[in-house]
Amino acid sequence: MIGTTLVWYDFFLYVGASVVVFKHQFFPYLAPLSGVLTGIGLYGAGLVARPLGGLLFGHVGDRFGRRVAVTTTLLLTGAATGLIGLLPSYRQIGIAAPLLLVALRMAQGLGLGGAWGSAVVISLESAPPGRRGWVTSWAQIGAPAGNLLAFGVTAAVTACMTPAEFLAWGWRLPFLVSAVLVAVGLWARVRIAETRPFRQLSMTGSRPRLPVLTLVTRHRSELMTAAALALGMDVALFTFSFGYVLNALNVTGLSVVPLLCFTVLAPLALITLIPVFGALSDRWGRRRVCLAGTAVTALWAATFPALFRTGSLPALAVVCLPALLAFAAALAPQTALIAELFPSRVRLSGAAIGHQLAGLLGGVLALFLAEQVTGWGRAPLAVPLCTAGALTLSGAVLLIAHRSPREAPARGEPA
Repeated sequence: MIGTTLVWYDFFLYVGASVVVFKHQFFPYLAPLSGVLTGIGLYGAGLVARPLGGLLFGHVGDRFGRRVAVTTTLLLTGAATGLIGLLPSYRQIGIAAPLLLVALRMAQGLGLGGAWGSAVVISLESAPPGRRGWVTSWAQIGAPAGNLLAFGVTAAVTACMTPAEFLAWGWRLPFLVSAVLVAVGLWARVRIAETRPFRQLSMTGSRPRLPVLTLVTRHRSELMTAAALALGMDVALFTFSFGYVLNALNVTGLSVVPLLCFTVLAPLALITLIPVFGALSDRWGRRRVCLAGTAVTALWAATFPALFRTGSLPALAVVCLPALLAFAAALAPQTALIAELFPSRVRLSGAAIGHQLAGLLGGVLALFLAEQVTGWGRAPLAVPLCTAGALTLSGAVLLIAHRSPREAPARGEPA
């Protein structure tokens, strides 16, 4: 949990800075809207890098060990984030500044692409029998916890200086804090033992030379199933973030205070609820819990835009609170559902690549939906139809294509 939280902290710092800061520091001669769009384009560059990170660190984890993968992803992401905090502006080094920013953003994306799969697989393979759902669900806490941490650190920094000081140099401090957090994360991760399944693969010489080749030749259907399972919730979470947090002020005229409260309360709710539903997935079955959460989220997607346009805070609360329950129910079992699709010799590659392919598709769709969100009065059906469609695909895969959990060794391989 600590490592994934720090990786997502770095990610959310960048998302916020791309809208508020980077247009001034790295694209000062662009029109205001063009500067924002360029920053969001860099966000897209990170999305493209995530499947490459899944490929790279999937290979590292299946070939050289789960510990090596989880440690390297943290180092890469933390180093890239810290260097963004030290990066000279466009006025200091010219065109090299935005080019270096692109390179560091790609490095962040590579690290993030391998972090989720590494954390999930090492948790799954270290979990006691019958507790995989609960143990692996903690990896899903990384995103809301990282979001909350990034918001808290940024809020603390902005409270200590004027807006002009923050735009001039204060924005760098949250990025530099990442170096301290990485040290804490490394201390936690070097204490983790290598998993028993990987040790068995090493002793028997069963590690594949090219895990991705084994994956695409023998486990293509499992890979596509993993991507489809993750796609629905990726789209829903992107839609929720863009639709509620980023556009509520412009579309509904709500005040800043309730939105800031929600920015804090929503991650706290997910941090609390995800382990609960992870434990329930061990008791009631992962497919059952995940399918219920996915179905309720699809219903939410159909009603959310209409209530959003009312500008009524009570109406938004009524639809958002059940949505958080549904999100937690769908997200918590997803980790074990995806990782259990694959045998141990390609488990990290399969989980990481499958999940990050969904992240790429969901993120690209979210960039389209972000524009539609601001015009819900003109095209109210685009957002709910796309979101509900992705969730329906995930639900159909759960019902039809997903196999039973891989709790026991298969085909002579360790579980």
